[in-house]
Amino acid sequence: MISVVLLMAGRGQRMKKNINKALLKVLDEPIFTYPLKTFKNFNFEIILVVSKENYDEIINMNLENVKIVIGGATRQESVYNGLKEATGDYILIHDAARAFIDKATIEKIINLKNNNEAILTYLNVKDTIKIKDLDKYKTLKRDDLIAASTPQCASKEIFLEVYEKAKLENYSATDDISLIEKYRPDIKINYILANDESFKITTPIDYELAKIIGRNFK
Repeated sequence: MISVVLLMAGRGQRMKKNINKALLKVLDEPIFTYPLKTFKNFNFEIILVVSKENYDEIINMNLENVKIVIGGATRQESVYNGLKEATGDYILIHDAARAFIDKATIEKIINLKNNNEAILTYLNVKDTIKIKDLDKYKTLKRDDLIAASTPQCASKEIFLEVYEKAKLENYSATDDISLIEKYRPDIKINYILANDESFKITTPIDYELAKIIGRNFK
């Protein structure tokens, strides 16, 4: 079985709204319901990780065939809480703010799934990126860069191993594959280009763009 850990426990401070951004409406539906519906097209177990403040509201939505778990103070803690509740042997970890992940990307993940390997979905980098080195800046070669996206995928066994090691060492990472890179460098990581619409809805201008994309997204 495949389990999806769908994350919406963050506060989304960069959105500058007095509401969890995953609960903002796009065409009268909360943002988190878009990826939720997409994943429901597949026979996946879905674990929805929510904040304590939003728990009652989400429970009252009476979502069918969804496990609802309270997240932690950080994304890493929230993922770990979701992993512990998953019963599938293979896990897709996805940010609910990436509302418009498409079926084709998920199908590519299923076809490439291997319990001894991991998968990182990514987006191409469109900007020229520079890195600060002391008081100077160096330009990085854009063709060598990718932007990590979600889902990020591996077996439950591998994810639990690296998350528990990170917890013991009090090590913090900004995504899931980073922990595999650190603690299980022997694991092969496969890469899948995600659809452009699966950008992370983070700022007010992202939200306005999401409203436009939502009109045509299926």
